[in-house]
Amino acid sequence: MIPLGFFSVCLQATQLKKTVSYYKTLGFIPVGEDAPGLRESLQYGSQTLTFMSFLQNNLINLRGADIHRLKLSMKQVGIPITVFENLESEERLMLDDEGIPLPDNECGSFSISDPDGHEIFFNTHREEREPFEKAVRASSSTALETPWAKNVSRDVNYCLEISDLTASQRFYETLGLSVVRRGETASVFAPTHFGNAQFMFQLRLGDSKNVVIQLTRSKIDSERLEGLGMEPVDWPGIAWCGHDPDGRSLEIRDETDEAI
Repeated sequence: MIPLGFFSVCLQATQLKKTVSYYKTLGFIPVGEDAPGLRESLQYGSQTLTFMSFLQNNLINLRGADIHRLKLSMKQVGIPITVFENLESEERLMLDDEGIPLPDNECGSFSISDPDGHEIFFNTHREEREPFEKAVRASSSTALETPWAKNVSRDVNYCLEISDLTASQRFYETLGLSVVRRGETASVFAPTHFGNAQFMFQLRLGDSKNVVIQLTRSKIDSERLEGLGMEPVDWPGIAWCGHDPDGRSLEIRDETDEAI
């Protein structure tokens, strides 16, 4: 599979203003990528989440890759495509490895779903193609070490709850991603650095199609957590749990705890 694109997490926000206020109270800060009433991106440490009022589902968004070639690759490995959209006005930007012009339409969008219905949305605009290809060429030879996937300390963990870890592992490996399992959880990550295309998210057994957001506690005090309706728990690695305004599970782990 060819490189998939720049990675981001987009979350449904049925009450955008309330949801944004909730996460700001947790210590998230705006990063300026907003459209009033529609979208707002918030950063926590080194990680960013984008909340959107018009989404029907939470999704992983991958941008910048050649949509035409990705679509063909998905079909070749038997992954169903949904919502494919051509952008007829877009122009060819590149040649392939043999110097043959690529199809005129490198841009557009489509979605796929993992075995539990979690959506992955590929969406590329013309101005994103060249920066992405430059990032791929600049850093495609640097491999990630397995310990990075196992032990990396992350400010935000985005966890997809799945019903069958083996089936999910097979699906994400088919996309060209690496999956490292640890008991009832797994880390999914790009096997090589592709500039800003580097990413990781989590899988764990649970209720199908739910997502969980985990934050490192850092400077979040107990009074603030209680004010947001969160409760202390005695779970392995988890100190507090609750739900955000959109019903997503939210967990707080202490700063000294390892990521899943």
